[in-house]
Amino acid sequence: MKHDFITQFFYGNITPNARNMPKNSDLGKATRAFADAKEQLLATLTETEKSTLECLLNAHTEILVITDHDSFCQGFRLGAMMMLDVLDGDENAL
Repeated sequence: MKHDFITQFFYGNITPNARNMPKNSDLGKATRAFADAKEQLLATLTETEKSTLECLLNAHTEILVITDHDSFCQGFRLGAMMMLDVLDGDENAL
C-alpha cells in the first residue's frame, strides 16, 4: 500500500485551511450579516472613525489567524500522538 500524503502535502494538493463555504450555510449567513453590518456602519462614520474601525478589524483578523494556526497545530499534534499510541499498542489486539 503506497502512502502519498507527504508528497501531496508538499505539492500543495492538500490544503487543510482551504474550505468551501456555501452561501446558505450558517457560516455563509453569518459572513454575509457581518459584511452587511460593516457596510452600514461605514456609511455612518467619519474618515478617522473608518480608519479606527479598519485597524480594529485587522487586529481581530490577525487574532483569528493566530488562533486558527494554533488550533490546527494542536489538533495535528494530538492526531499524531493518537497514531503513535495505536502503533505502540498491543499487536495481539488486532
